[in-house]
Parts: sequence; structure tokens; C-alpha cells
Amino acid sequence: MTTGNMQATPDLESKLRSYLFGTACGDALGRSVEHLTLEQIKEKYGESGILELPPESPWTDDTQLMLVLARGLLHGAELELPGLMDKIAEELVLWLDEPDLGAGATTKGAALSLKDGIHWSKSGLNSKTCGSLMRVGILGFVFRNSPEKLVKAASLSGRITHTHPIADAASVAGAYAMKLALDGIAPKEMFLPILRITEGISDEFTKALKGSYELAHSNLSDKEALPKIGQGWYADETFALAYFCILRYPDDYKKAVQTAVNITGDSDSVGSVAGGILGARLGIEAVPSLWIEALNGKDILEEIVAPLLQKYIQISGMS
Repeated sequence: MTTGNMQATPDLESKLRSYLFGTACGDALGRSVEHLTLEQIKEKYGESGILELPPESPWTDDTQLMLVLARGLLHGAELELPGLMDKIAEELVLWLDEPDLGAGATTKGAALSLKDGIHWSKSGLNSKTCGSLMRVGILGFVFRNSPEKLVKAASLSGRITHTHPIADAASVAGAYAMKLALDGIAPKEMFLPILRITEGISDEFTKALKGSYELAHSNLSDKEALPKIGQGWYADETFALAYFCILRYPDDYKKAVQTAVNITGDSDSVGSVAGGILGARLGIEAVPSLWIEALNGKDILEEIVAPLLQKYIQISGMS
């Protein structure tokens, strides 16, 4: 069965590319300043912080693990969820042989457990860090027209590495926000759907989400508001910081990402989450062409566009 969404292929391709490149550019811009305080960032780059992507900028484990999840989807998105999780687990084991781009101990530990033969349902660690959130946006693309499967896949795939309720809620929110972005929903209008879809998973995540929304609509400056949300090392803070930035700059990819990375904290993760969601909503034209050109490894992203589009069409036809 052909759906209306499947007919808008040029627009959909633009949004997929802008999700992929939007994620990678936000990740790469944040990479240079992760672990620096905002004061140190300003000392190095000037009062406005880091604003542009230098040539040959590499991404980090955030984009690398999103691509791991994408490959798992290419190999098994049409399967029932246990079969898909098998494929994702296989890709996580293969990922251990890839260059170390700064992955956290939780994801590494879970992947090593998978390699040792521990089943994916038992490999996760009770961590509330953001390693599961940062990779899940691609689920929102492939399962855009199957929201029930989308939510379950986001939760299950996240728990392969991160079992803490905060990480679980953030994984669901990150994937569902991607679907909403593709549907053309403005960041302000994403609040209630995300609140509903994550209801009952984690009180801390709900508090962070509400706080982000309230601060974005307050009279506080970005500089005043962002530290009140946190530093982004934990998944609730990562999503809340990214959401704040896209709420403040819903039609300006560049400004949203610049705001996301110029923080004291997990700059690359916040930048990649904000960049992916807003990129998906605005399309490839919104992502600065000079940033895309500056990316090291952009050919890897280009090569996966067509297979992911085909997988989306296959899954949408089944739904």
C-alpha cells in the first residue's frame, strides 16, 4: 500500500539528508569544545564562542553510533522487534573494531558483553548517560509511519546499552521528536506529544522536559537559562538542552546548533541532537553548505541516503 508520505520523495530525501548532515555537523562543531567550560570556549574562540566548522572536521561517536543503528535498520527494520534487536546487537559488536571516536564506558561495556555472548536483553547497564539518545533519531525516520513500533524500537534499542529510566525516556523522546520533525511539527508543538509519549517512564525526564520548555519561553537569556538545565552528560539534560535550543531558534538551524555547542558540558551530543531534529524539520537547505563541505567523511553519509530511503518505503508499505 502506498501512503501519501511516500509520494513526497524529493522532500523526504532532503529531510533525511538534513537529519544525517544536521546531526554530523552539530556533532563536529561541538567536538572541538566538549569538556571545555563556556569561559574556556570564549577564551579560545572569542566572546561568541565557536561559530564555524573548520575544514576536514571529523565527527565523534555520536554520529558513528547513529550510523551503527542505521546499519542495523538496513539489515532488519522489516523484522519483528526481537529480530531487529539481534541485527542492532550484531552491528554494535562489529562497531568495537571501528576507530574509537570517544564512546562512553556504558556503550563500550554493553558492546563487549554482547561480544561475550550475553543476550541483548541483558547487555545494558544502569546508566543515565546520553549514549542511547544520541543515536536514535534514525528510528524516527524509518518508522515514521509506524509510531507504535517506533516507540517500542526506541526503548528496546536504547536498553541494549542503557537501562536507566532516564535514558529510556530520552531514547523514546529523541526518536519521536524526529518523527514529529519530519511531519513538519514546530518545536513548540512537539512539547505535548513528547510529554505524552514518555509519560510514566521517568519523573526526572518529565521534569527536565517541562523545565526546558518553560525556560525557552522565559525572559532569561540563553547564557542565563542553559546552565539551569544542566551540562548534558545525562540523557534528560541532553535532550532538554537540545530542545531548548530548537525552541529558541525553530527556523534557524545554524543559530540553534551554535547555541547548543557553546555550553559548559557535552557540547557534541547536545549539538548533534539539536542539529538532527531541526535539520529534519527544515530540510537540507537549512544546514550551512560550508559546514557540509567541511565535514570529514561526508561521503559515508551520502552513501547511506538511498538505502535508508528504500527501507523507509519498504516499512511504510508494510504499515
